Amino acid sequence: MYYIIGDIHGYLNRLIELVQVIRVHMKPEDSMIFLGDYIDRGPDSFEVIEYLLALSGKYTIIFLRGNHEDMMEIYLQGRDTAGNFIHNGGKATVQSYIKNTGEFLLPEKHRVFYKSLQIYYEGEDFIAVHAGLNPKIEDMRAQIKEDLLWIRENFYRDLKRWSKTVIFGHTPTPAITPNALVYIDDKRNIIGIDSGVIMGNPMICLRWPDRKIFYGNEK
Repeated sequence: MYYIIGDIHGYLNRLIELVQVIRVHMKPEDSMIFLGDYIDRGPDSFEVIEYLLALSGKYTIIFLRGNHEDMMEIYLQGRDTAGNFIHNGGKATVQSYIKNTGEFLLPEKHRVFYKSLQIYYEGEDFIAVHAGLNPKIEDMRAQIKEDLLWIRENFYRDLKRWSKTVIFGHTPTPAITPNALVYIDDKRNIIGIDSGVIMGNPMICLRWPDRKIFYGNEK
């Protein structure tokens, strides 16, 4: 079984609550997949990474990259001339690191973590990705990083039906279907699991392949 978790955005307590819910169901052969956006907006970005690193010592985990990790990397490289990182919640991440380390400097283990993030994960019958896939590109190896991290309507509104179920985060599901914490579209064979934690909604986990949904607590 795969336990797939969407956007976290610096909300440590809700992440811990969700993991406590699912860990009692997990078996040693099971894996977790995190879809990215661990940081920004919420108050605990540093602590979230610390928690995930500790968790990776106990379970088999696949960590994917989100657009917010990408924006931070660009910022740290001095290439964020438009101010995208700070404008999109990065100020909270900077404050979290300063609170814990005294400055906005990534500890080496955090640097290794961010560098190791995968762009997508492909299983036998599903593809896990942060934002989605370009429906005009058939070969996964030809998909463009920018699409995998940033695409929205051009993916989930396209009429294409994917041969493997595409499980994605990035776009809060209430923005796709009002009041929905999970977006399941069997016609297109896609499932969105960014429940909108930044809106105060509970963090969720999708278990694959049985599609069972686990919920953390709100706020």
